[in-house]
Amino acid sequence: MTRQDAVKTGTRILAALVIVGVTTIVGRAFDADLTTAALLLLLAALVATLLGRASAVVGTIAAFLALNYWFTSPTGSFDVQKEDDLAALVAFAAASAVLGWTVWRLGEARRTAEQRERETHIRLDLTTRLMAGEDPETVVAGAAGALVALFGLVRCTVRASTTATATGPGTPGTTTVVRVTPLEVEAVASREHPLADSDRALLEALVAGLAPAIDRLRLEGEAREARIDAQVGRTRSGFLSAVTHNLRTPLASIKAASSTLRAPDLDLSSEDRAELLDTIYDETERLERLVTNLLELSRIRAGGLEVRRQSVDLRDLVQAAIRRLRPLARAHRVRVEMPVELVEVEVDLQMMEQVFGNLLENALRFAPPGSEILVSCCDVPPDTGDRARARDDVEVRVTDHGPGVPVEERTRIFEEFARVDARPDASGTGLGLAIVHALVTAHGGRVWCEETPGGGATFVFVIPARVRLGSGDGAKR
Repeated sequence: MTRQDAVKTGTRILAALVIVGVTTIVGRAFDADLTTAALLLLLAALVATLLGRASAVVGTIAAFLALNYWFTSPTGSFDVQKEDDLAALVAFAAASAVLGWTVWRLGEARRTAEQRERETHIRLDLTTRLMAGEDPETVVAGAAGALVALFGLVRCTVRASTTATATGPGTPGTTTVVRVTPLEVEAVASREHPLADSDRALLEALVAGLAPAIDRLRLEGEAREARIDAQVGRTRSGFLSAVTHNLRTPLASIKAASSTLRAPDLDLSSEDRAELLDTIYDETERLERLVTNLLELSRIRAGGLEVRRQSVDLRDLVQAAIRRLRPLARAHRVRVEMPVELVEVEVDLQMMEQVFGNLLENALRFAPPGSEILVSCCDVPPDTGDRARARDDVEVRVTDHGPGVPVEERTRIFEEFARVDARPDASGTGLGLAIVHALVTAHGGRVWCEETPGGGATFVFVIPARVRLGSGDGAKR
């Protein structure tokens, strides 16, 4: 026992003696009989029990002696002449001992329950924070501080993937180290309040309960990194496969056509030469579109999207996209339906031309030859009751009559390298619709796919085309 603990124990014993003494004086002042005095001193002994074990023993003995000396005949002496008085003293001693022990045990049980409650609260709090995905460094630091508060430590160091230390008042004393992989706790108790055996057991239980949660978080982090690496690998593989496939075909066609034109021993007619030149031109256009999509994807990944709104004519954008896709559009009928009042809209010229080009190219590739491709547009009036819709929106629809898109694929097709047509000879990189989604989203709009009545696919996108002042849209006017 330390000197400070001894002083505290002596103070409590003195307090117990004072309680018994004051009770004796009160009993003497009111000339209490043996029965009344016994009840008063029994109550005083119970109060002394609340001060601790030593105080309970001293208080009980002092109460017994006071009852014998001052209230048992003959008073002023420890002599007992009557058997009834002796029986009363024995009953008093037994009752005070039993009740004192019971009260002391209840107090100990209460303190143990309070400590268990704090332990459970700490364990639940730390485990919940770990399961919620909170930063492990923050959780470890919180665990160190919680252990200092729970056990009254001078210092507590918690080591896992990171290290955290918390300190408390007092003079450093004994050090207790608990290791449960991957967690290590170094607890330094104070000289005034060393860790008891029960405290060490409780500390070990806390560490044993916290370690699996931290280990699970570590394993989840490793699994997440493995999934990311696998995803990057699949993306890289898909990118190389898509680019290689789409480069090989046009390059082979260009090489074959140019080799034929360069052959000195071949006598080609003007029609054959024109056809070969058209092949070279068409395949070069195809390569240009592929490179454009790749560059656009790189710009999107680099976060280089900045919408520069200006007043443009949607019909001009559509016509420009059709002219750029003329080699594909020859075998189809492209019809444009746009109201006159929607001629001027405020969008990013280059981005929106890319959106129309990619959607039209997608429709032309999948629609059967001779079918009609419809590009339509309508105004979506603002909703005055919705702050998010306090603007004029424009809805654009690109409709084809091709094979369509299955319902379960209508969200996935806007991901990079996602293609519905899985045939080996299928054209397309799976980048066009991903770029459309990114560019439309950059305009503050949204894009989705619907089924065309009668069969086919309809791609729809809605964008804020005329932004009102105070609507919160950051577009430039």
